[in-house]
Amino acid sequence: MLSLNEVGGIVLKAGRGAGLPLGQAEDLAAVATYLLGISGKAKVITNALQEPISEPQIDWQDDRVVVQAGSASMIAPIIRDAFLMGYDSATLSDLSHVWLVGAALANDRIALQWDGLHLSRSDTEVLRPKTGPVSIPADDWDVWSALAAKTYVPESDASRLAGAGAGLTDND
Repeated sequence: MLSLNEVGGIVLKAGRGAGLPLGQAEDLAAVATYLLGISGKAKVITNALQEPISEPQIDWQDDRVVVQAGSASMIAPIIRDAFLMGYDSATLSDLSHVWLVGAALANDRIALQWDGLHLSRSDTEVLRPKTGPVSIPADDWDVWSALAAKTYVPESDASRLAGAGAGLTDND
């Protein structure tokens, strides 16, 4: 069992290890803690981390945002920001992105309803995530850990001389 803070920390590092820009990795970590707190759907986060990162192609229309292409981890913050700016609906290009986008909106207390690929603002109550420990399936945790490990500095005498770790001698 892990705290949501531990989950957020590893997802942030995994996002950076997967090549996400810092802001999107932070957004994904926040969405992960929300999503796991309400549903335990770790696979959605794993899929987002493993999806090739691609630049979003978005058509900003007068009444809605239409996503033509892009990876879920890059699209979710944009759709969330669009709803925060006053847009009331969005159309996604990939059904697998609905969970991540929905969680990004709900994390900012924006209720929505969806019909396939179309999301629209709703007046329903947004679920509040639980705050206790969560369980992450081992296969998801392994993927997250492997991606997070890409952000670690390799162990060497030079890195220890520069201040990493306990130094050349550990006398604690």
